[in-house]
Amino acid sequence: MSDNKNSYKKIFKTTSLFGTVHFINMVISVIRSKFLAIFIGAEGYGIYSLLNSTIELIRKAIGLNIETSGVKKISQANAEGELQNISVQANILLWIAVITGGVGSFFAIVFSNQLSVWTFGDYGKAIAIAWVGFTILIKQLTSAKTAIMQGMAKLNFLAKSSLYGNIIALLINLPLFYFFRLDAIVPAIIIASLLNYLCSLFYFRKINIKVTFYKPKKIFTDGKEVMLFGTLLSLSAFLPVLVNYLIQVFIRYKGDLNSVGLFSVGMVVINAYVGIIFTAMSTEYYPRLASFNKDKNLESEALNQQAIVSLLIIGPVIVLFLFFKEYIIHFLFSEKFVPVLPMLKWAILAMLFKAVSWSMGYIIIARADSKVFTKTAIGYNTLHLLLCVGGYYLDGLRGLGVGFCLFYLVHLIGNYMLVFFRYKIQLSVSLFKIFGITFILCSLSFLSSDIEHLVYKYLSFIVLFSLITYYSWVEINKRVDAVGFISKFTKRKRNNKDD
Repeated sequence: MSDNKNSYKKIFKTTSLFGTVHFINMVISVIRSKFLAIFIGAEGYGIYSLLNSTIELIRKAIGLNIETSGVKKISQANAEGELQNISVQANILLWIAVITGGVGSFFAIVFSNQLSVWTFGDYGKAIAIAWVGFTILIKQLTSAKTAIMQGMAKLNFLAKSSLYGNIIALLINLPLFYFFRLDAIVPAIIIASLLNYLCSLFYFRKINIKVTFYKPKKIFTDGKEVMLFGTLLSLSAFLPVLVNYLIQVFIRYKGDLNSVGLFSVGMVVINAYVGIIFTAMSTEYYPRLASFNKDKNLESEALNQQAIVSLLIIGPVIVLFLFFKEYIIHFLFSEKFVPVLPMLKWAILAMLFKAVSWSMGYIIIARADSKVFTKTAIGYNTLHLLLCVGGYYLDGLRGLGVGFCLFYLVHLIGNYMLVFFRYKIQLSVSLFKIFGITFILCSLSFLSSDIEHLVYKYLSFIVLFSLITYYSWVEINKRVDAVGFISKFTKRKRNNKDD
C-alpha cells in the first residue's frame, strides 16, 4: 500500500511540476494568441498554422521521432546506472538529430515551390516555406537534447528549458508582430525555434555529457535500434501531423484561410489549455513504462494509476471549459473566433476519452510492438481523417467536432481491447468507477452548458462543478493524503515564520 501511495505521489508530483510549467506556458500562449488575433486576425492565424503544419509534416516524416525513440534507450540505460552507456546513447541520438534535421531542412528548401502549391494553392509562400525549413534542423537538435534530459529523469531541467524558451520568445516576437503584422510570421517561427534550442542547450550542458565526433558508420551501427524504433514511431508521429495538415488543406479548399484559422484556434484550446494532463503523461509516464521491460504486472499498475490521475485532474477542467467556452474564446482571442464554439464543445468532451485511451496507448509504444503499432497507427489515423473531413463536409466546424469526439471514443474502445486481449493487462474496478462517474458529470455539463436561461445555466454549473471537484478531491486524497500534505506544509511555514 505504501508503494502504491508513493507511485501516486510521484505521478502527482510530476503532474504538478509540468502542470505548473504548462500553466505558465498556457499564460504565455494566451498572451501570444490574443495579440496574434489582434495583429494578424483569423486569416493570418491560418497562414501561421499552415506554415507550422507543413514544416512539422516534413520533420515527423524524416526525423525518426527522436523525442520518443531516444528516450527509451536512455531511460533503460539510466535505470541500469550505466553512465558510459548513457553517454554513448546520448551522442548517437545527437548525431542522428544532425543528420535527420539536415535532410529535412534540405528537403523543405528544395521542394518549397511544390509544398507551397499543395498547401496554399499557389507559389506565393515558397520563400516563406524555404526560410522556415531551417527550423527542422534546429527542432531536431532541441528534441534530441530534451529526450536525453527526459530519459535521465532530469525533469526539472526539462521544465525550465521549455518555460524560459517560451518566455523569451514571447518577449521578442510580440514587438515583431506589432510592427510588421503578417510579415513577422516567418521571423517569429524561426526565432522561437532558435530560442528553445538555446535554452535546451543551456540545461543540457548541466548534465555533463561530453559530445564527441562519431563516424557515420558507427552512428548507423550503434544507433540501429534507435533508428528502427524511431522509424516505427515516425509512422505514429507522422500520421497525426499528416491528418492535421490534410484537414487544414481540406478546410482551405472547401472554405478559406479564415476557416483554417478558426480550426487552428480550436486545436490550440484543446491541446494547450484542456490537455494539460497529457504533457505530464508523455514526460514521466512513458519513460517509466519503457523501463519495465514488458512486465505486465508493473505495466498494469502504472496504467491504472496514470488513467485515474488523468481523469481526476481533467474532469473539473472539462466542466469548467464547457460552461465558459464563450468567455474563454473572447478572452484568449476575440469575437471573430466565436464561430469555432460548436466544434470546441464536442472536442472538449473528447478529452475525457483521450485521458484513458492515451494511457493505454503508451503500453503499445513502450513494448515496441511493431506489428500492432503499425496497424493501429494507420487504422486510427485513417479513421480520424475520415471522421473529421466527413464531419466538416456535412456540418462545417460543428460536424468536425463531432467527428473528433467519435474518433476518441473509438480510440478508447480499440485500445482497451488491445491491452486486455493482447497484453493481458487488467483495468481496475476503481478506474471503471471513476471513469463512469466522471463521464456522467461531464455529459450532464455538455447537455446543460448551452442552456439559454442564464440563471438555470449557472446553477447547473455550480452544482456540477462542485460535485466533480469534490469527488476528484476525495479520490485524490485517498491516494496521496493531500490533506496531510497540506497540513504538514502549513505547519512548516508557520514554524519558519515563528523562527
